Amino acid sequence: MRLVTVLRGCAIQLAAAALLAASHASAAEPSPGITDDTIKIGVTGPLTGPVAVVGGVAEGIRARVEQANGEGGVKMGDGKTRKIELVIEDDGLDPQRTLANVRKMVEKDKVFALVGTAATPNNLAIGRYISQKKVPNVFMYSGVVALNAPEWEVGFVPSFSTEADAFAEYLKINRPDARVAFLYLNTETGQTFMTAFDGAIEGTAIRVLERQPVTSQDPTVETQLNTLKASGADTLVIIAAPRQGGEAIRFQSESGWKPLTLVTNLSSAYPVLQSVGLENAKGIITSDFLKPIVSDQKSGDEGVDRYLDAIKSANVNFVFANTIGQTGYAIGDALIQSLEKLKQPTREELMKVVHNMDGWKNPLFFDGISMNTKEGSDIYPVEALQLYQFDGQKYIPIGGVLEFEGTTHE
Repeated sequence: MRLVTVLRGCAIQLAAAALLAASHASAAEPSPGITDDTIKIGVTGPLTGPVAVVGGVAEGIRARVEQANGEGGVKMGDGKTRKIELVIEDDGLDPQRTLANVRKMVEKDKVFALVGTAATPNNLAIGRYISQKKVPNVFMYSGVVALNAPEWEVGFVPSFSTEADAFAEYLKINRPDARVAFLYLNTETGQTFMTAFDGAIEGTAIRVLERQPVTSQDPTVETQLNTLKASGADTLVIIAAPRQGGEAIRFQSESGWKPLTLVTNLSSAYPVLQSVGLENAKGIITSDFLKPIVSDQKSGDEGVDRYLDAIKSANVNFVFANTIGQTGYAIGDALIQSLEKLKQPTREELMKVVHNMDGWKNPLFFDGISMNTKEGSDIYPVEALQLYQFDGQKYIPIGGVLEFEGTTHE
């Protein structure tokens, strides 16, 4: 009898040990950059230099993260509440500096993930590296069409092809016989936009008369603009970095040309318009997926008011109406939503979450626009846009939301 009791005791101990071992096996080993109390996130962007206005993305992310930390941190899907530690580096929008920053953040700072990486060439520059290291690069500030590290990337802003479709739709309805001139960024950005636009106007009476390339380093684009004006076009489409795009906005007004001017989100931010004179920007049309924020006073919109509180508390270096800074704040909020759904403290789990977004809301998104992805078939979170026209002081929504869900193309 005593032997039977001993054997039973051993069996119970073995079963308990097996159960404990199984429990440990099912609990995923945490990835670098995350503890029970903190999670470290890397941000690289142009904080200085000729395109420092794009640094508003990093500033907006910082404002949202500081807001979350000030409220106690983020309660994540595994039940633990963590504060976010941001590591922010300046790359001047130089792809090689971006790569160097990312190497440092991954290998020295041990970040869990990257967020809000700005510009297409910069994201392309780090694709191979993040694939090798298996580091998430989430909610990129880039309208890239084909991701070069799809397992470890997800974008945020709509594709340039989606913006091209939106502009084409506007012209089909409001200027069906438009004669178009392009000032385009001579990178994948500009080429992607123009290819999509050309496809969208097939079979219509809209014609493209002239195309002139620019780079983000061009000190002036006056020669290109004079060529575009001489083409006889009655519609100007600007796809350029903020400085060159701003020069084009001023030129189309002050030169006496005054075409219908469509400006991509790249260079339509309020600070760009201020730099060239608000009166020169009157009448331009742009697209966005964010709510128009026309005052720094409380509006009664909970999301907008929280944004205003956050940027004031964080003492950001952009004005409240800056759509680039607003996008950064929205990216920060998307990051926090992702972490709230993170059931395992791993990089792989983060990618699973962001590749399967289903109707996620965002406090700054225009009503009717949400974030949706589907692993393996839809990698574009935002595929809807609202068109706006600048009235000399603020952007006014025109028409309804243009929806392109599931149709983003190269």
